[in-house]
Amino acid sequence: MGKAKPRYCEICGAPIRGPGHRIRIEGAEVLVCDRCYEKYGGKKPGTFSIMPTGRQPRRRTYSSPRPKPAPKPRTERPLYTEEIVEDYAERVYQAIQRSKKSYQELAQEIGLSMNDLRAIAHGHREPTIKEAKKLEKYFRIKLIETSEAEPMEKKTIPRDYEPTLGDIANVRIKKRKK
Repeated sequence: MGKAKPRYCEICGAPIRGPGHRIRIEGAEVLVCDRCYEKYGGKKPGTFSIMPTGRQPRRRTYSSPRPKPAPKPRTERPLYTEEIVEDYAERVYQAIQRSKKSYQELAQEIGLSMNDLRAIAHGHREPTIKEAKKLEKYFRIKLIETSEAEPMEKKTIPRDYEPTLGDIANVRIKKRKK
């Protein structure tokens, strides 16, 4: 059975742990978290308004503010990208075969889950850079290629340019299941 989809408070947006509470606010029934229930659940129906009332929330004051650390001087270093080699699965699989150890033993020694190790070795999933570094160190194989990236030129926008809605909105198209 899969994990239940988390439900979120309809007032503050926090994930609801446990069953949550149904309260009536201005004639609407909403599902809220424990904190919002304590805040708004005891009020008479219809008296609560989510509109700001003008009162400022109380601010906590802390004694002895921590001094901010001095900003580190930025050194210009060449930009480079780290990419996983295309035949990573083959390399990992052969290294596993050479080790003559079980996936379980290897997973514990490397510090990955058995499922992750198997998925990477069979090419079902590309390892993250962190995982690839662990595998490289353990098996003494090369999985990461570094290539220097040329600094990208900044695009210039003409002064009279008016952005369209398409330029501003991050459009995600959901594919319909047939």
